[in-house]
Amino acid sequence: MNLQTFTATTMIECLQKVKQAMGFNAVILHTRTYTKRTWLGLVRREFVEITAGKGIGGPARNRAAPANNNFVEQTKTPSPQRVAAVSQFRLATAAAGRTVPAYADGPVARSLEPIGAVNLALAAPPTQHNPQPGRALLESAAATNIFSVQVAKDVEDLKKLVSGLVDSIHRKDAPDVPEELFDYYLRLIQNQVATELAGEIMGTLKKQIRPEYLKNDAFVKDKLAEQIEKLIPTTGPITRTKKTGPHVVALIGPTGVGKTTTIAKLAAKLKLVEKKSVGLITIDTYRIAAIDQLKRYADILQCPLRVTNSADDLREAVRSISDCEYILIDTAGRSPRDAMKINELRGFLDAAAPDEIHLVLCSTASQDCVELAVEKFSAVNFDKVIFTKLDEAAHVGVVLNAIRKLNKSLSYITTGQNVPDDIETGDGRRLARLILGEGL
Repeated sequence: MNLQTFTATTMIECLQKVKQAMGFNAVILHTRTYTKRTWLGLVRREFVEITAGKGIGGPARNRAAPANNNFVEQTKTPSPQRVAAVSQFRLATAAAGRTVPAYADGPVARSLEPIGAVNLALAAPPTQHNPQPGRALLESAAATNIFSVQVAKDVEDLKKLVSGLVDSIHRKDAPDVPEELFDYYLRLIQNQVATELAGEIMGTLKKQIRPEYLKNDAFVKDKLAEQIEKLIPTTGPITRTKKTGPHVVALIGPTGVGKTTTIAKLAAKLKLVEKKSVGLITIDTYRIAAIDQLKRYADILQCPLRVTNSADDLREAVRSISDCEYILIDTAGRSPRDAMKINELRGFLDAAAPDEIHLVLCSTASQDCVELAVEKFSAVNFDKVIFTKLDEAAHVGVVLNAIRKLNKSLSYITTGQNVPDDIETGDGRRLARLILGEGL
């Protein structure tokens, strides 16, 4: 038998090599897997090795034997003596409780049948036995299973490699971070806290913690949360400071950040919880759905609602509901890249003369989008920041980066769609816990 050894990275690939070289009649004698270092020795990879030989050809086809000319002679009518002998033998065998052996139906038994009663089953060719399909199915199933395991191992190896490379890169970016604090540094980076800011936080933390406390995880985590909290200036809830006249609050921001829903939550808190009188104004005439949504909330809360189309309309709307303690203004979303629309927004706000302007940003947006919005909407001179959709955010570090860059207070965060429940006043410690991986 001609023996050959084949090697591949998967069982399926190895079997294909065997098939191409030796055909379907190859006989697999031995298989094994072994590990070998690849890619500059950084990755350990498994290989499959099969030893096979070229087997003998498949079983010869059986052919039905030609008809025997003596058959007719053997099936002639037997003599009465032979019939009696066979009958006596069958009766004796049955009485003894034994079955008639196969040879009892030999020439003597066949001689009892008429010539025309030949059993057709005798002429059928013997069933051929071909073990190849069954073995192929078993090998295919085994190969598929091995392939799945191999893919899972390859993916896991790749993850470890990438993780190691990323850790090495971050280690170079933070050479002064102690080994005991490096995991916390990585946690900040993975939550998309800016590299420079993360290094600054860890540098301060290193100075605050004595070396003997660095291995106390609970202590370190609490100190880290405290340090992050200091970087997040917050303000209390909206509060009326005037003795007379309404306290006017306007919400601005890009499209789709949730300004209308946030207005509804604030109105519900003021009306239902604090028992204050609230008036609503919208200048979002671009989206009919937003007006309808605000109308439904106004009807439920029994608040007056004004819809305006110009700066003069807005000024008149504020005057018409000036008997309310609070007036909340919902503005249309503006693209940060549309300077004309942002200038138009400034004209509206000058007419309304709000006491507070809150920039509403979405915590699910990318760092670049948040930074662009902050830069462009700074032309409106907003006072505070609201971050929405923290329940959907994958990386809360974006919020910390924005607040740090803005140097503005965080007034509210929203954590869902439920009105009025899913809104909270800004809380630096809560945000710090979210950045460190704790849930809502």
